[in-house]
Amino acid sequence: MYKRSSLLLLMFIIIFCGINNVNVFAKSKGEGKPPKSVCVEEFEKEWKKFDNVVLKDIVKSYKLDLSGYQEFKHSDLNLKVGDNLNDHSDKISLQHLFVGYSIGSMRLFLENGLEGTKGYFLYKRNDGNNILKELHKKGEVWVVMSVYEKKAVRFYLKPFNWNKCTEN
Repeated sequence: MYKRSSLLLLMFIIIFCGINNVNVFAKSKGEGKPPKSVCVEEFEKEWKKFDNVVLKDIVKSYKLDLSGYQEFKHSDLNLKVGDNLNDHSDKISLQHLFVGYSIGSMRLFLENGLEGTKGYFLYKRNDGNNILKELHKKGEVWVVMSVYEKKAVRFYLKPFNWNKCTEN
């Protein structure tokens, strides 16, 4: 009788543990790949940090003080539907600066914004050298007055592992 009850108890334990093993080995949601949107946010944070390191290197190499200067992106210079070209020659004269390649973003800083008369266009060339273009406003048009180049260290953005993300 003792053998039968032991055997019955052992079978009950094996069946009970076998059923619970399914739950123990099931994948939880936390172990899967994060959605692509999470990875995009993570990449954007990394890019902004990298972009700021590049800017600090350029500003330091030229000992610039950008207080009082307003930063403009290329998209800030785009005209809207219905804008008169003659009324925005200042914006149009700046757009050509953003053509080409750079390490990090090309950065435009204008003293007192578009209403000012002085500005800087900064970027790190692909070979690592820092470029500064000094701008002055002549009438309604911005003109590059001087171009300076300084030898500098080439920076590399750490590769991002997109395979760790889900496809959608």
